[in-house]
Amino acid sequence: MSNTERFDERDNVFARRDLQSGSPEYEDLYRRHPDWREIDDAIRSYPGLGAFTSPADMNMFKAPAWLMRLIGAPDCVDGQPSTPKVELAPERATLKIKTFARRLGVDLVGISRMNPAYAYSHRGRVMYPQEPWGTPIEVAHEYAISMGFREDVNLIRTAPNSGEMVETGLNYFRSATAAVVLAQYIRSLGYPARANHFRNYQVLPIPLAVDAGLGELGRCGFLLTEAFGNCLRLSTVTTDIPLVCDRSIDIGVDDFCTRCKLCAEACPSQAIPTGGKVEVRGVKKWLIDDAKCYRFWMKVGTDCGICIASCPWSQPDVWYHRTAASAAVRSKLARIVLLWLYPIIYGRYHSREAPEWLEPKVRSNNA
Repeated sequence: MSNTERFDERDNVFARRDLQSGSPEYEDLYRRHPDWREIDDAIRSYPGLGAFTSPADMNMFKAPAWLMRLIGAPDCVDGQPSTPKVELAPERATLKIKTFARRLGVDLVGISRMNPAYAYSHRGRVMYPQEPWGTPIEVAHEYAISMGFREDVNLIRTAPNSGEMVETGLNYFRSATAAVVLAQYIRSLGYPARANHFRNYQVLPIPLAVDAGLGELGRCGFLLTEAFGNCLRLSTVTTDIPLVCDRSIDIGVDDFCTRCKLCAEACPSQAIPTGGKVEVRGVKKWLIDDAKCYRFWMKVGTDCGICIASCPWSQPDVWYHRTAASAAVRSKLARIVLLWLYPIIYGRYHSREAPEWLEPKVRSNNA
C-alpha cells in the first residue's frame, strides 16, 4: 500500500457542494479542477435533501443530525488522555474494547493497523472553525477500531424515499455516539484516541474496515459483509492503545460482484460501473461516478440507497437468506446458482411501500 495516494477531502462531492460561489475556497478548487465547476454548480441548483419529504419525517432525520454535529466538535471526538495510564496486556485491552463496543450497540467490530494511506490529506468539510478548509491532516495513531451498525433493510428497500433517509440518519447517529464514547473510554485509560464519524472524519472508514476483517469492498463502493451485506454504516476510532489486530477476510466478494451487476443495473443515475475494476490512487477498484450519484440525490431529495436495497447480500434476515449468504462465502458454484435464483425469488428492484408511520412525498418542503 506504499504507492497508495491519499484522498483529499476537498475533492469529496459533499465538500464541493458546501462551497460558496466566489469564495477563495471555491476559486481554489476549480482552479485545480476546472472540469468540475459546471457539474457542481448544477448540483447546487437542485432542490436538495428533504425537498420532497414531509417536515414530520424530515425532522426525524434532522433531530439526530443536530446532536451529531455537537458531538463531532474537535473537543468531543478527541482530547487529552487521562493520567495515570492503566496498564493492560494487548489481549486484555482488545477484549474489553470489543465487548464495550458491542454493549454500545455496535454490530460488527474489528481492529487493524492504521494505514496512513487511509487518512484524508486535507480538511474539506468545514464543520468547525478550529479545522478550516485545507488544513493538512495527519493521523499518527497506530491502530484503527472499525465498527459496523446494521440498518433495517425493510426501510432501506423504500429507497429512494424518506424511509431510507430516516434510517440512514439514525444509523449515522448510532455510529457517531458509539465512536465518541469508545474514544473517551480509551482516553480515560490513559491512551490517545480519536472518534471518526459522519460529522468529523479524518480517515476513510471502508478500507480500514476491510483491513479489520469486517468484509470486502463491493462493486457499488460500499463495504460488503457476510452478515449484513452492504446494509450498514461505519465509524472508526483511531488509537495508540496496544491491541491485537484482526485479519482481512475473503468472503468471495470479488467473484460475486464481478458476476453480479444488479446494483449497477438498478442504479437510476448509472453511477455504478458494469465493467471491470480500474486503478484509482494506486488501488484496483470499481470506480463510482460520485457526481452522477450525488446529482440524483439532490434531484429526488433523498440519499437514494437503491444500490444497498438491490444487493442480493443485503436482504431480510430470514433463514433461507442466511443459508444462501453462508453458501456464497464458501463456494463459487453456490454464488453462480444464487445469482441465477435471486431475480426469480426477489425480482428486479422496485421501491417498497413505506410503513404507515411515514408520510407520502410532498411537492415542496417548507421546513
